[in-house]
Amino acid sequence: MSASPIVTSPVVETITEEPPSPTARRNTAPSFRSVEDPEAQQDTTRRRRPSGILRTNTNASTGSHSTTELKGLASRRSTLTSNDSTLLPCSPTLERAPTYRVDDEALHGYPKLASFLGGQEGYAIYRRFASLNARNLLYHQAKLVNLEHELHAMELGFAHEKDLHYNIHHIFGGEAGTSGSQLRRKYEEVSHALDKYNRLLLEQQKLHELPSPDSTFVDSIYNFITSDKGPKPDWLQHPENTIYAVWDDDRKPIQQDLVTLNPEFKSQDLFTKFFTTVGLDWWHRVYSRFKKPDGDFDEYVYQAKTLSRWMGAVVMIVASALPTSSIFALYFIQSAIWRLIFIMLFGGVFAAALVVFTEAKPIQVFAASVTLASVQVVFVGTALGNSGAGGGGNG
Repeated sequence: MSASPIVTSPVVETITEEPPSPTARRNTAPSFRSVEDPEAQQDTTRRRRPSGILRTNTNASTGSHSTTELKGLASRRSTLTSNDSTLLPCSPTLERAPTYRVDDEALHGYPKLASFLGGQEGYAIYRRFASLNARNLLYHQAKLVNLEHELHAMELGFAHEKDLHYNIHHIFGGEAGTSGSQLRRKYEEVSHALDKYNRLLLEQQKLHELPSPDSTFVDSIYNFITSDKGPKPDWLQHPENTIYAVWDDDRKPIQQDLVTLNPEFKSQDLFTKFFTTVGLDWWHRVYSRFKKPDGDFDEYVYQAKTLSRWMGAVVMIVASALPTSSIFALYFIQSAIWRLIFIMLFGGVFAAALVVFTEAKPIQVFAASVTLASVQVVFVGTALGNSGAGGGGNG
């Protein structure tokens, strides 16, 4: 990176430079570039100014003012006045390089944790506070029950005023102090409480539709928080450290109301859940013996896209080999009875495979099993017919 020539005048010293490329990724602390004036080069004991400061000063011998401009997120100006004929020596000019990715420079703590949860697939995991939300609904529900009985009692008290029950104009258009105005105020109170309760109820419905995360992802978040490679492993204090805490024996989440915002977890089949939990745990035990951690905090990182490709390959192999293997087996089974028995048993295996490897509904599994059984019966009938015709010809 090259800088443009320094422009010097009797009044102002400044420096300009070309900004770095937006694609350049910086994994270290922000860098600074400095240019020292002739006076600063003569005195090595002078201190540097804080980062982000651009200095402009006038002639020191005249005893005039020195102005400092702070260039950053906020800009301010301060004037330093000296009673002597000379001013204190000034530090070199420092200018901070611009930031293009805030996540790359996130500080350890909540900023770094937010970058980890937001930048990794499948790690958008949070608590939905099931008990607190249920308590909130119960309180609003109890409030509405009391309002309902209060409204009913008030209506019974005005039972002799027939117009209040036949024409709403006497309620919503009644003058202040009348029976209609009293009912109107109670209706408005009930309506306000009911709107809030209905809104909370629908929000809870949406929260309950969110899928639960895999325990391996929660364990990874906990390991990221408590990693010894961080500046302060125990930075998250109680009770905040209980959100992503896991049990020591089985590494399962302690909190039972964790949800994930990743929609893929909502529609996972049994094979995918097994592959990403138990299967991945088995693989990790073998893989960790031969490979070193590849994460920033000595953790093992498994890319979701790579796992998806491996799972897709397994599903394709099973889907293509399962129907063909049944025909291959029927070819070598000579007894007609054993062929029918095999068709029955294989139909159960095929239905179980659909449940494990797909998200098919029961009616879809039934239809696919019947279709496969029909193909197998046609094959057996054709084979029996050919064998009968061959036997008659030989006789």
